[in-house]
Amino acid sequence: MGLFQITAKAEKHKLKLGKPSLESGMVAFQSFQRAMELQKATKADLLTLPLSKEWVKKAGYTDFRGHTESLADFFARETFMMMTGPRWKVVPLTTHVPLKDVVTELKRFPWESFARALESSKFSKKKKIGFLGLNPHAGEGGKIGGEEIEILKPAMEFLSLRGWKVEGPLSADSAFLPGTPKVDLILACYHDQGLIPFKLLEGKKGINRTLGLDFRRVSPDHGTAFGIAGKGIADPTSVLSCLEILTEGTK
Repeated sequence: MGLFQITAKAEKHKLKLGKPSLESGMVAFQSFQRAMELQKATKADLLTLPLSKEWVKKAGYTDFRGHTESLADFFARETFMMMTGPRWKVVPLTTHVPLKDVVTELKRFPWESFARALESSKFSKKKKIGFLGLNPHAGEGGKIGGEEIEILKPAMEFLSLRGWKVEGPLSADSAFLPGTPKVDLILACYHDQGLIPFKLLEGKKGINRTLGLDFRRVSPDHGTAFGIAGKGIADPTSVLSCLEILTEGTK
């Protein structure tokens, strides 16, 4: 299906504010696809907005998993999601995968590519990384699962050899509490482990930054908010934070 193959009549009669549909899913994905093509042609930075994965898939793009994964496919690069706020920065090592697949995904995580992505960002060597354990209480030395020993410890050692100071594995239920030692970056084993506390603590100022690309890509950290579309009450704070990131150093 080509870009924007949707008629003016369809736009007028089928696209309704706050009402997701096959047409809205198609337009959302094709707009994102077009934005990637324009980036490749212009070498500009990229700000993407929320879309509904459910309706993108219903519109026929069944392989779509998310912006981060699509960016990786389109630009042929390993990409990594880094949630960024005034206080916390969190990278979920696995993103949009079922919980039952997390251990498998962690076993094949591309640590070499991730290290290069960190090194090319402002999170270069000498920064402090907090590594969350996968299991309750970070496995309690192997008593509650062996993933911390078998998977996470070698990864921590690898990052340490590359020049980072790595703390962990940390118990995820207390890593975000007030008074915890300051780290520059948190590595979470799966999506909700890192993003639930991040969004609770950073609120509307949080944004999503993509590591691993040759340009800056940012996005608000909230969803589509269909329920308030067109009512003039949406809060633009996260989008404004994205624009601030993209305009750093341009004044």
